[in-house]
Amino acid sequence: MAASRNDTTATLDPNDYAVVWIAPLEIEAKAALCLLDERHHGRFPVDRGDEYVFHAGSMCGHNVVIATFPAGQEYGTASAAALASQILKCFPNLWFGLLVGVAAGLPDLASSPPRDIRLGDVLVSLPEGERPGVIAYDLGKETDGGFQPLRYGHVLTTTKPIVRSAIGRIKLEAPDEAATFLPYYETIRDREHATGTFADPGQDHDTLYSATEGRPDIAIERPRRPDTARTRVWYGPIGSGDKLLKNAQKRNELRDKYGVIGLEMEAAGTMNRIPVGVIRGVCDYGDQQKNKEWQPYAAAIAAAYGKAVLNEIPSTEKRSRTDGIARTKGVNEPTPPCYYIQLPKNARFTGRDTVLDALDEALSNREEIRRVALVGLGGIGKTQIALRFAYNTKESRPDYSIFWVPVLSHGSVEQAYVEIAKKLGVRKQSDDEDIKDLVCQYLSSDKNGNWLFVVDNADDGELFFGTDDKTGIEAYLPESENGLVLLTTRSRQVAAQFAEANIVDIEQMDTKDATLLFQKSLAQRHTAPDEVGELLAQLAYLPLAITQAAAYLNQTKVPIGKYLGFLRGAEKDAVRVFGREFRDSTRYRQSHNAVATTWVVSFEQIRKSDQTAVDMLSFMACVEPKAIPQWILPESESEETEWAIGVLCGYSFLVRRGDDDTFDMHSLVHMATREWVKKQGWQQRVVRDAIGHLTDIFPSHDPENRKRWRECTPHAVRLLHDTRALEIDVRFELVFSVGRCMHTDRRFKEATQHFEELWRWANQRHTGLLETTIRRWLAAAYLDGRRIKEAIEILEHIVEEWRRTRDEKDYDRLASEHELARAYLEGGRTSKAIEMLEHIVAVKRQIRDEKDYSRLVSESVLARAYLDDQRVKEAIDIFEHVVAVGREILDEKDHSRLTSEHSLAKAYIDDRRVKEAIEIFEHVVAVEREILDERDHSRLTSEHELARAYLADQRIEEAIQILQHVVAVEREILDEKDYDRLVSERELAKAYLDDRRVKEAIEIFEHVVAVEREILDERDHSRLTSEHELARAYLADQRIEEAIQILQHVVAVEAQLYAEDNPDRLLSIRLLEDAYKELQLCN
Repeated sequence: MAASRNDTTATLDPNDYAVVWIAPLEIEAKAALCLLDERHHGRFPVDRGDEYVFHAGSMCGHNVVIATFPAGQEYGTASAAALASQILKCFPNLWFGLLVGVAAGLPDLASSPPRDIRLGDVLVSLPEGERPGVIAYDLGKETDGGFQPLRYGHVLTTTKPIVRSAIGRIKLEAPDEAATFLPYYETIRDREHATGTFADPGQDHDTLYSATEGRPDIAIERPRRPDTARTRVWYGPIGSGDKLLKNAQKRNELRDKYGVIGLEMEAAGTMNRIPVGVIRGVCDYGDQQKNKEWQPYAAAIAAAYGKAVLNEIPSTEKRSRTDGIARTKGVNEPTPPCYYIQLPKNARFTGRDTVLDALDEALSNREEIRRVALVGLGGIGKTQIALRFAYNTKESRPDYSIFWVPVLSHGSVEQAYVEIAKKLGVRKQSDDEDIKDLVCQYLSSDKNGNWLFVVDNADDGELFFGTDDKTGIEAYLPESENGLVLLTTRSRQVAAQFAEANIVDIEQMDTKDATLLFQKSLAQRHTAPDEVGELLAQLAYLPLAITQAAAYLNQTKVPIGKYLGFLRGAEKDAVRVFGREFRDSTRYRQSHNAVATTWVVSFEQIRKSDQTAVDMLSFMACVEPKAIPQWILPESESEETEWAIGVLCGYSFLVRRGDDDTFDMHSLVHMATREWVKKQGWQQRVVRDAIGHLTDIFPSHDPENRKRWRECTPHAVRLLHDTRALEIDVRFELVFSVGRCMHTDRRFKEATQHFEELWRWANQRHTGLLETTIRRWLAAAYLDGRRIKEAIEILEHIVEEWRRTRDEKDYDRLASEHELARAYLEGGRTSKAIEMLEHIVAVKRQIRDEKDYSRLVSESVLARAYLDDQRVKEAIDIFEHVVAVGREILDEKDHSRLTSEHSLAKAYIDDRRVKEAIEIFEHVVAVEREILDERDHSRLTSEHELARAYLADQRIEEAIQILQHVVAVEREILDEKDYDRLVSERELAKAYLDDRRVKEAIEIFEHVVAVEREILDERDHSRLTSEHELARAYLADQRIEEAIQILQHVVAVEAQLYAEDNPDRLLSIRLLEDAYKELQLCN
């Protein structure tokens, strides 16, 4: 009875093993074990006197023995020789071997070309000129002329030709041979060993030091390698000896004397017994910096190269067992394996290790799993993953037959079964028999060997499962404990019905794998990583799109930048580029190879079965592809909609965000859907329906609806942008709704653009009252966007009209007068603003309750005007009342409440009630930082005022920190002549001056004064303040005469403007007097 492959007590047959992999160190052996395609559990027989036990497994179709030193054994050639001797004794059918592990690398930057060996590079032993592949540098004799190696180094047997031939095949790919073995490394990179993983420690931890006698070691600067060329392979002689070398000078002597590229300690003891191929990963430079940090990575990268060598050598073991377990003689051998795989192996295939591992696990567990489905978006690489798995299985499990059926049509299925029948030797006995049924019956028999049966492109449910009058393909799929059926499909519904829970979802490629695929697909390597990264992002990391882009670049030699321009430009250019078909030998001739057409088949399948899903897909073609909330979809609450969403998610056209009712559509699918809708002739109807639907559901600008309008706004904006030429009334209703919500959300620039578009439309239509309403919203947007003159121009016209036609208590008239007064105040026309506001407040106090929102807003603006007019006590009285009422009736995040609190705190500052002001400002700033963008005008103003309060409280460092941020942001978003920016810069300069950072203060003050002298009248209060502060800074810097010159001008102007007891005037006079005294002292 055969032992189970998982039976660790089973006896392994040494006769089944023809390849030995010698990995002397524990970490080297661990890397080799991790790379096995299958571990052979069990034990080899041992006799008295044997010193070693061995591990076993299969790799690339070979049964492999892994030999390593016992724990605690000394390194060196003697130990290696003892191990090799027992290997020869125990394994009579040994064919060839590899010695794989770590070594010291010997860079030679002075050679031509420079031999810039790095940690993590691979060294492969090969003869070079007269030098053998392995040099026993300490085996020889001392002569008068110095040490002479035995037979001048030619003392060791040469590596077997079969191994050197395999190495030569890999070397032909130089300098890009890393692509042949790095995929193997990636499969074990994150595998754990006793002290960590096999991950790359990183180039930042790789330092080579100079070695000059009598001088300290100096780090040599070497340029960082690009990530795509991280690993290099070096071929040449390798030195082998018994001494562990940690001396850079001795290392260089050996390098220069023997021309070796590396040093190790086992090959010299192994070669004359087993002529192994020597493969070493560089873990140090043989100097005093030597440590074990790089050993795991170096061992893994060398092992990956070793596996690539095995992959180049075909196995001679026909029908050999892959578990290595000895069987009782007389058991029937399985049918010889046969293969029918329509597509060639894809040399460009990259990554997908997690998926391949999952498939391999399913194949190993076929007693429980007999069906598996790969499901994912069209073009995401399902066929290529299945293809790679098929070829991996062929190489790693040589007893498996492999068959491939493409479900492109009934004809393609029929043809595939005919070819499979030929391979199996199955023939029809009569015309009534169905060849598909015969193949199914044959493979379902437990007597006919192990098999993998791939059914590719099973997207059409009716074709696959059948209908009432036609049998589907599923009925002809074999089922046996000996086999696994692997299905690839775009349809999750097909996958679930076929494989139930055994579904593997194919996710988007990561950046690393996508980059490697792109580079492999190009005829010429591109070295502009930024451009490549941007291109891959534009292609959404979709393998089909990447392959198509590479084919286009190969055929046209267009620079990547220009190709990117096509994708960034008009959508028609992108569609044209993505619509170009290209030849790809790893895809079916009759399939769509172009991204723009690959999903059309799926669209048509959905169209046949689910009109709701088609309507939903058409609607989504009109809006943004990302963050689509379910509530904006047509008929969003119906059961049909839920089913339609399931259908679209099943095809991977939609992806749900976690448990949320929000969905994303792949950007390229979105583009293809738009093109499909256009080609169906539906575009005009679909767009009009979408506009009407969004207009109906778009929330009002009530702040309670903020969450919903923020979810909906990006989609409405996309739709409005794409329909700019469509002048229908319902579209402008949507423009108005979006504009009002943006204004309420303080997105003033965007709101202004919407209101301006709306105003142009209203002007053409002469819409009467609506026209006036639009103008008022436009004026408010101008005012809040700091376009004050334009706001005043519109509002004066509206107010003049209302005063002629409306009572003074009319709501619209009062609202327009309020906005005009606010515009006057923002424009510095304080007296005129106060006059209007006092009238407005008086009227509102007659007709509105004291808690009325509109009344509170007008009172708050009047108080602000009083504050600007230096009527501080009156301002505080109003503000305290407004704030008290606002705290009763408004949420703490309400903008009007925050504005009133801000203004009260500002009034407290002017009234020297600094502590109270700080308490309020800190609360306002904390809330605004939570709800407003850092560039928001209100937030910046509050932060500015908090900093001013800190300065008044002598908290200078805190003030500087805030002001530096405010000034930095305002310099990004405001013109250098903007009043608010100038005031913030002046306040920062004052803080620097208070902190004795005089030079920095002067630099800012001089800039502010220069700009204000250009734009402000010499009697302007702000300009006089800045000049006064500049003079104060000059005095602090002992530039007394310059200070006096400025102060004389300031004092003269203030004498014309202010009363004799004005505080600002008195302060300037005192500062001038102090300057005179300083000048006298200096003289």
